[in-house]
Amino acid sequence: MYFDHGSSKNQLSYPATETFSHGRKHYFIDVKKASNDSHFVLITSSEEYGNEEKAYQRRTIQLWEEDLAKFVEALSMVLSRLAYGELEPEKEKMEVVKHPKSVKALAQYDRPREKLHDLGAGKLSAEELLAILLCTGTSEVPVLDLCKKIVRSLKGDLSGMLEMTAEQLCAFPGIGVAKAAILMAALELGRRVFLPAKS
Repeated sequence: MYFDHGSSKNQLSYPATETFSHGRKHYFIDVKKASNDSHFVLITSSEEYGNEEKAYQRRTIQLWEEDLAKFVEALSMVLSRLAYGELEPEKEKMEVVKHPKSVKALAQYDRPREKLHDLGAGKLSAEELLAILLCTGTSEVPVLDLCKKIVRSLKGDLSGMLEMTAEQLCAFPGIGVAKAAILMAALELGRRVFLPAKS
């Protein structure tokens, strides 16, 4: 974790600014002046996603001048309880991950469903989209590895999935009749969306 104190240039724009980072997360705390001459604190968190093509998910909170005293009082009380060990211990059970390559072993922000909600379906790879449809793999083959095998078998031409039969899909270990039906239904629905039947 590192802190970056506002430079003199930044201090001309904002009465105060602080930045600190931890891993993929970056935090910005700025005091800004509104058009009515009142001040507010803007807290921004920015989390980095992706490897080659970087993207960021940002969230902001605004605290207005008239609310700052109550906010500081509440924050002080929470920090005091934390410092003196007065917080109730969490009773959440730790999740056991059976396979190191399973979806559960991934960081929360790297899991296909969470990435779809945070970044949109367009930012997911073909393997990740397939993994959302299939949900699970087998004890030997995690779902993402299974989806990579399917995509590799198409040799870069995803449209080939439209021609795959249930028997061809079931030839992949981890895909049975039910999962083959889910994939075929999703593909047919997509085909109808982009190629509507002629009236």
